[in-house]
Amino acid sequence: MPSYSPTVMSSLHQQPIHILGLYIQKRILILMIGIFFFVFPLVSSFMMLPKLMYPQHNIQCSSRIADFHKKSTTYVLKAKNIDEDEGEDEDFGLPAPPMMDGDDDDDDILTDSFLQDLTIPQLKQQLRLRGLKVTGKKQDLIDRLLQKQNFVNRQQLEPEVGPPGSSPPTSQQSPKDEPEFIDVTAYLDEEDRSKSVKSSIPSSKNDDENPPLSNPEVWGTDAKIVDDYEGRSPVVDGLSRTVIEFRGSNQTMVQAFVVASRDAMKPFLQGGRNRTIGNLDDPEATLREIQMKREMAEKRPVKFEDEIGEEGGDEPGYYKDALHRDYSDWGKYSVTGAQLSAQEVQGVLILSDVYGPFTDATKMLAEKIAFECQPVVCMVPDLFRRNPWKEDPSTPGFNEMGQDYEEWRATHPDIRVSIDIRAAAAVLREQYGVSSVVVWGTCYGGGRALEAAAGYFPRGVVHDVNGAVGPVPVDPDVVVAWYPTRYNARELFGSQKTELLFTQEKNRNFAVMGVFAGMDKLSGATPDDAKELKKLLAEDERVKDYIIKVFPGQDHGFAHISLGRNHEQSDLDRFVDDEFGGAGRISLHDGDAEVACLLSTAFMETYSRKFLPTTGDPISRDEDASDWNEDLNMKDLSEYKYKDVRQEIEDSLTNFKEMPLGGRMIDPSNESEVLKALRAMEPENQPEQFRILDDDDLETAFAKLTAADENFQLF
Repeated sequence: MPSYSPTVMSSLHQQPIHILGLYIQKRILILMIGIFFFVFPLVSSFMMLPKLMYPQHNIQCSSRIADFHKKSTTYVLKAKNIDEDEGEDEDFGLPAPPMMDGDDDDDDILTDSFLQDLTIPQLKQQLRLRGLKVTGKKQDLIDRLLQKQNFVNRQQLEPEVGPPGSSPPTSQQSPKDEPEFIDVTAYLDEEDRSKSVKSSIPSSKNDDENPPLSNPEVWGTDAKIVDDYEGRSPVVDGLSRTVIEFRGSNQTMVQAFVVASRDAMKPFLQGGRNRTIGNLDDPEATLREIQMKREMAEKRPVKFEDEIGEEGGDEPGYYKDALHRDYSDWGKYSVTGAQLSAQEVQGVLILSDVYGPFTDATKMLAEKIAFECQPVVCMVPDLFRRNPWKEDPSTPGFNEMGQDYEEWRATHPDIRVSIDIRAAAAVLREQYGVSSVVVWGTCYGGGRALEAAAGYFPRGVVHDVNGAVGPVPVDPDVVVAWYPTRYNARELFGSQKTELLFTQEKNRNFAVMGVFAGMDKLSGATPDDAKELKKLLAEDERVKDYIIKVFPGQDHGFAHISLGRNHEQSDLDRFVDDEFGGAGRISLHDGDAEVACLLSTAFMETYSRKFLPTTGDPISRDEDASDWNEDLNMKDLSEYKYKDVRQEIEDSLTNFKEMPLGGRMIDPSNESEVLKALRAMEPENQPEQFRILDDDDLETAFAKLTAADENFQLF
């Protein structure tokens, strides 16, 4: 047996493994070749299937594949062949843009007019499909395409396609295969006969500034924010201040200042009332659903072997008395009911004075109401269409246009103002999803607020000035009128009021709060007008409650103009403004304004709540407050400008009377000490039969004292 060296032995052992590896590689190569020859025909057949089904799409497919391979091999060389004179339209070998309709039709008959309407990317796409150069200006690209189609003399050709931008036919058809054109002009609408294209897509609002309205439900649904006050105020009060636009009278846009808490703005941000979550129309059903789910979750098994769930025979909501229920939160008057009632969002439609909604006084009034009565949405529409009354300092009594007050008022007709007010109320209901509407007016707006409460239409006109159907009436639950002007109280309220069709058809009621100034001389806002209004409200069956108050010593506008008055600033005021964003500006003379605002907001919140409203007798018929309500004038607090505290202390010391016990401590368990104290409390002129004798005990002594004086008290 021959002997081998260790190296030879190692190579002999490795040789079978090497042969096995070559064998495996050979088999894998044969398998890959077989898969290639089997899969390639299968894939090709699938690729040809759409072309067999849609032969019109099989246009120059092979040329595109060849063009693709050609471009892939010459990609690097393209940068060298760029025409430097045509830099603005250079291609640089970039990928082709997305194919347009008709771009994949190489055999189309192209005309000069059709190509002129194409964009440069579309022209380049046509050139790529035909394997032509894609650099140059637009006219060069068009010339290449026309030369490819053998259209040398372009000026002798007529366009063969329809309107500009339309796709040419994909293939030439024989005359017998061409579709027959039918004249359908007689079937088109008058406004569509002159158009080359009829679209079903609705036109934008910019196309038609005054689209006709036939459905009153569309009022208030197109409000949008045009300005945001976010971040302008350094005071963090949780309020959102915006300027919106909505469609008013004659379908023109009207601006409004809106301030509300963040929670009250949620329905608007969610797109309006119809897209909000929750059953706002029936809060009682929502409450019942919440309580039943909670009660089912709180059910516990009576015995250990019982299953968890509802107990047999105990129908949810069967027991009305909370004492007989496992869970006491049941019914409307419960904790959950109070929470749902507190979450209601009321809409406050503030109608400004003649100076417009964007004055400091009116904006601060809206912010004050929104902050103190959360959650509410305060909306101040611009009833004067950016043309408020502004007196020219150089010509008193006239504005900058040379108009006096009456001439300026004539530029704002009552019908248009009424439509704008009703449209603003529709915005509150549709976009902000409020549960009720309160109309709060000052001066000129106060008179319009009273008209809105009575359902008054100027001259009985319900429709808009352009003849379209106007918005629905405001139908407020509460009306707050501060020193109202220019209204006819006898036509609006009382037993002899004007018969208004809308208010007679509906069984509605509302509450009215009126604030007047004792020194006011304007028609409708005088103390005599306040007295007459109060009398008419008492006679009107629609008025469920009312408060009319006159503040003596005050002048017109006292309750809201002081909010925007520029007070003299001290160094402390400026420091507080810089460091904390603002300081209080209420002085001794602003007390009546604060009282008027507190009374109005409390009255508004009492009657504006729909679910679980405040119960009790109306203020106008409340026996406890009858004396206060019967007096038309508010108590004048301006006379008590200061208090002499030192004089009050001296008067108290002078009139001080020592108590019978002298402030001594008595031990109730020591009868002798208590009896001694009772003897000391006996009056000197005590009748003989009620005098305390030496042998009387404690009970007898106390009985004699109470018999002699029924108001006697030991302590």
